[in-house]
Amino acid sequence: MDHMTEIRPLEKDDALDDLITLSREFFYEYEGHHGDYFKIDSLEDDHIIRYFTSFWEHETRKAYIAIIDGKIVGYITIYIKEQADYWQVKKVGEISGLMVKKEFRRLGIASELMKKAEVFFQANALKYFTVYSAVNNREAIDFYKKCGLHPLYMTLVGEV
Repeated sequence: MDHMTEIRPLEKDDALDDLITLSREFFYEYEGHHGDYFKIDSLEDDHIIRYFTSFWEHETRKAYIAIIDGKIVGYITIYIKEQADYWQVKKVGEISGLMVKKEFRRLGIASELMKKAEVFFQANALKYFTVYSAVNNREAIDFYKKCGLHPLYMTLVGEV
């Protein structure tokens, strides 16, 4: 990872403009993973702002950002999910989103963001964490496998 990259929690006084742009890039990329299932209908800046501000000062949710030259170039959003009482594993970590700007990929930024997530999950005494990815998102799946993750379950989709 470049020595000029700062990884830290998202804070209330951070400007969200870079995150809005990055999130739009995330959704644009995701749309390509299925004919129309992942197509965005209407994504307003306010949707993105509400999402990221939900991670501020919350014990069970956290957003980490990667900053290079004063610009946010990546993020990871994570939270703790309660499982149904009948499961032995009562709480699970969840990676809600992980994105690194295309021109900053393969520099170790996503790996550093993943490490922050794992530290957060460990600090909250979690044994497991999950992440959702489109089956056609080979780049993401290969990355997660390199990080030690493996398939857990599969969601199938059908057309009516």
